[in-house]
Amino acid sequence: MKVLTLNNETFEKESLKLISKLEVKPDLVVGIVKGGSYVLEAIKKHPTINDGLFELITLQRQSTKIKQRYLKPFLSVLPYRILNKLRILESKQVTSKISKLNLKQLQNIVLKFEIENTKAKSIKNILIVDDAIDTGKTMFIVKNNLKQKFPEAKIEIAVLTWTIDSSIVKPDYYLYKNTLLRFPWSNDYKQQ
Repeated sequence: MKVLTLNNETFEKESLKLISKLEVKPDLVVGIVKGGSYVLEAIKKHPTINDGLFELITLQRQSTKIKQRYLKPFLSVLPYRILNKLRILESKQVTSKISKLNLKQLQNIVLKFEIENTKAKSIKNILIVDDAIDTGKTMFIVKNNLKQKFPEAKIEIAVLTWTIDSSIVKPDYYLYKNTLLRFPWSNDYKQQ
């Protein structure tokens, strides 16, 4: 597995490249906070997307908050070659957790959407965007909730990287596979 670093400029270009792969124009684009919010903002600039509805969903893992608070200062002093090895090690640990995910339990998690019911009736194509799919747990929860709210809509997923083949949700569109991307908002990103 390899690790690539995207700066702000390359991230925005890659986001637009991802959206240019879409086969259907979405009526609603849902970004998953945190990484998906950056992807959502970048794709709003795409000429075929900018007139749709947009929504952000927050569903952050507890471990993300811990990493931001305690690990970020430590990570900022390590060289990328060590950080890359740590990312690959973390990905291997995450991969081992996929088979232990309880899908029935995940289906019971309810998210709140801000889309008004009057607008909801006109939504036929939904695109969920995020920076990456690892286990697919977050994407599974969001997609399941969208299916409940919009049972007639076609729901597709677009991510910049699909890091683990055995994820419980597979993206419809992606730029990288089996590649870990370091983004400008990543805890181990360094200004260059």
